[in-house]
Amino acid sequence: MDPLYSPLTASMIDKLVELDACDGYIVLVLDPQTHEADAHGPYNGIDATDVADQLRRDFDTAGLPDVEVTVTRLHRPAAGTLSRAA
Repeated sequence: MDPLYSPLTASMIDKLVELDACDGYIVLVLDPQTHEADAHGPYNGIDATDVADQLRRDFDTAGLPDVEVTVTRLHRPAAGTLSRAA
């Protein structure tokens, strides 16, 4: 990206990079008919989009256009921050 022609300032770009920093990506599948959810991954960004695209095609081919397929960031908890329910 050429900073001379970018509408974003350098600090805005730094904040966007920080916001997108994650430990990987998860592909979420949500079925509005059964109210079931499924998660696939984690993947790197390109692999996640490839998996999501293939799942979308599979559901469309199976006549299930209402099933939602989306990619979301994975943020693993920092070491020592997990607490277990009693």
